[in-house]
Amino acid sequence: MYKASSVFKDESTFFHEYVPPELPHREKQLEQLMRFFRPILTDKFVSVNVSIIGRAGVGKTALAKLFGKKLVEESRRRDGKIIFEYMYCSAARTLSAVLRQVISKNWRKIPITGITGSELIVELNERLAKEDKRLVLVLDEAKLLGGEEIHGLIRSAEFFGYGKARINTIIISRPEDWIAYLQPDLSEDVHTVIELPRYSEEELRDILEYRARIGFHEGVISSEVCDMVAKIASETGNARHGIEILYHAGLIAEKSEEKKITPEMIRIAKNEVYPETSPEILRGLHVHELLTLLAVAVTLRDELAAPIGRVYDNYKVVCEEYGARPRTTRNFRNYLRVLSEIKIINTVVKNLKRGRRTVVTLTEIPSSILEERVRSLLESKAPTDIKD
Repeated sequence: MYKASSVFKDESTFFHEYVPPELPHREKQLEQLMRFFRPILTDKFVSVNVSIIGRAGVGKTALAKLFGKKLVEESRRRDGKIIFEYMYCSAARTLSAVLRQVISKNWRKIPITGITGSELIVELNERLAKEDKRLVLVLDEAKLLGGEEIHGLIRSAEFFGYGKARINTIIISRPEDWIAYLQPDLSEDVHTVIELPRYSEEELRDILEYRARIGFHEGVISSEVCDMVAKIASETGNARHGIEILYHAGLIAEKSEEKKITPEMIRIAKNEVYPETSPEILRGLHVHELLTLLAVAVTLRDELAAPIGRVYDNYKVVCEEYGARPRTTRNFRNYLRVLSEIKIINTVVKNLKRGRRTVVTLTEIPSSILEERVRSLLESKAPTDIKD
């Protein structure tokens, strides 16, 4: 029989994909987005393109999604002509894959082969024109697509002619990725760059108290304990880190059949939560990227760093364990590059007397925790997804 939680009023408010109705200390940026996209609400067929830049956990994704919700609500009050789509590029990887998903979700499935990226842009614009609609497309972790591909999408508005632009974009990126991978191609295309600074300890306290208020029953967590979490999260300015600590502490309290979260529960939860390895990032990885990550975790159980060759040997072992066919060393290095780009691992080139050697290290998460999470994801997949 279902038993109501004595700790959680609404457990889902702590989930990574949850978007709260309010974003404390991001009100100004939300107003900016509404102002820049106002023309597409008034029958102006212009292409609006905005970039949101900030470090992990500063509210980039939540800001874009909350804006999308408000934009669609406003559109429905007027004519309902706006489609809002959020795409996490770690799962899609190419612009063609993104466009296929958008078209398939809103209209019909597109053949897997035989249609180029430029043809998909034409197909999408024709679909939008036929129904007299406009699209706002969010590209999160956009560097994985690259500035050149996004540039082509934005500049397609010129091909369709003045007054016929129907595709608008919000490009989400970390500052270093924006500078290195996107800005060179997109600096002339993006109308404005909205930069989200790291949260201060005081701002984190407001955010965590708000999330605790909507997620926990009254009296479960004191302001002093919230202050403790805010102080921990202020080391990185990462609000997601603090929210996950709250959630894990709530689970500990529930399991212990306690009605209050104690400082000791926060200390335990802190050691279970690692800010750079959100479930969404891991879920976006392909099977052989997960197998590569598992090989890294296995190799680094008792070491700080390991050469690529040794990790590749363990990759072949874990492939055999899960019934997958190992890929070539070239493919394997590409998997490592992706994992490094999304900052789950580090690859470091060391200078030795006899040349240079690349070694692999982990970020903050312990190898044992990473291994557990990756194995859980692999075991949730169908055998046919692994034995390709």
